[in-house]
Amino acid sequence: MLKIIVHGLGRLGQTICKIAAESNEYKIVSGIDNAPSAHFNFPVYANLAECIEEADVLIDCSVASAVGRLVSCASIKKIPLVVCTTALDDEIKDAIHNASQDMPIFLSANMALGVNLMSKISQIAAKVLSEAGFDIEIIEKHHNGKIDAPSGTANMLANEISRTLGSRDLVYDRSGRRRKRQQGEIGIHSIRGGSIAGEHTILFAGEGETLEIKHAALSGEVFARGVLRVAKFVATKPAGLYGMDDLLK
Repeated sequence: MLKIIVHGLGRLGQTICKIAAESNEYKIVSGIDNAPSAHFNFPVYANLAECIEEADVLIDCSVASAVGRLVSCASIKKIPLVVCTTALDDEIKDAIHNASQDMPIFLSANMALGVNLMSKISQIAAKVLSEAGFDIEIIEKHHNGKIDAPSGTANMLANEISRTLGSRDLVYDRSGRRRKRQQGEIGIHSIRGGSIAGEHTILFAGEGETLEIKHAALSGEVFARGVLRVAKFVATKPAGLYGMDDLLK
């Protein structure tokens, strides 16, 4: 049974705990959260340094501002780490990269299998359709409680398509642009409302035809199940920085 510490007991963290409790493959041994909004059947600490439980893997699903300190402490304890948190700045990404020299770390903007297959498919489509003059737009929809916009997944999709095609201008807001759409732009649009778990659509618009590649998460459980799959994968890996490409292989 895989023993897990969960850092961040918000929406995703609670779903991970729920699914783990229903499985005989995983056990949550402790949680890390300054002010948990629910009661749990395992000890909860304010930070990882206080945690006394032994674990096979540490899952982070907190906020960007908390990740730097977590990585520092995890590197001392040498616990394999899964980072689900998005909107990380370059300083934190550098800290993750440096820590991965001594421990296994899995980093991805989205842990859902379908989203990552979507990314691969979209890169193939982008190569073919951009040569035919198709414009590319990315639309993402999430619940009204999501803090960051655009989503980490939307940025991931845009950046991977941009790398595939060569540098592209990522446009997040056209309200101040009094001009027509420029060749080679990738537009990124965010919608927030209700309880939408997560939808991402890549629109390829050409002359007289359009193609849409879409992924819809019907509930937050799809991400939580993906995180647990990733945790099982990285727990036995040697030191290094891993991503969804490594899991898909």
